[in-house]
Amino acid sequence: MKFSTLLLDLPFPQSTLSKIFQQHHEMFLGRFPGWSLLATRRKLVGAYWLKILANHFLVLMLLASFPVFLLYKGQHPGQLLIVFFPASIIVFSVLFLSMYWPHYHLEFLPHLDNCVESYKAQKVEGIQQCKKEQYSVVTLVLIQQTYQQLAGMGPGLIDTSIAKLLARQYGVSVKSITPALQLVVRGDWNRKSVRKRTEILHDFEDAREYFRQLSCDEAMDLLDRLQHKVLQPPFR
Repeated sequence: MKFSTLLLDLPFPQSTLSKIFQQHHEMFLGRFPGWSLLATRRKLVGAYWLKILANHFLVLMLLASFPVFLLYKGQHPGQLLIVFFPASIIVFSVLFLSMYWPHYHLEFLPHLDNCVESYKAQKVEGIQQCKKEQYSVVTLVLIQQTYQQLAGMGPGLIDTSIAKLLARQYGVSVKSITPALQLVVRGDWNRKSVRKRTEILHDFEDAREYFRQLSCDEAMDLLDRLQHKVLQPPFR
């Protein structure tokens, strides 16, 4: 039996559980910033027992009680309820052991855990894709240095305060800004590495494309001179 057949009107069918999980998680995030995926999972687990189970059992009891009260309408309602109550307990126990508990562990919970992992993977993939579309730290420093020269500010100093300022400005770590500054300002990099040289050339091309879209020809000349300075062999 499939999980989606537990109820006629199932709140969490397999086909839409992922969408429902995402909607609930984003709703809780809107209400409570920092809301975790585990908290949303627990909310839906609670809904399984308090909503799915309760609704399913209530529907069964109503369907079963209707013909009974029709057939024995001459009987006093209290007498029927006395019989109906222990019968309900027996039915619930049978359903719990044969349907609710097994399907919770074999159907609902695995699908819910899969939704949690899929949602987490989508977020990580989105972050990675965003990082791929961003300029590298060296390119950001090249753009910064070019702007400073266009403004007549000079190359600037390399110290912790400057690194922290640029890290805050561009949303990157101080540890990544410092070596990028040393590369661009001092030309300090491993010249034995062909891969590193290729990466630097790519960073310069990205910086040129940035200013090319701004139609800033003066920046192109500055980048050409800066590239020659960075890539030239060190003075001995």
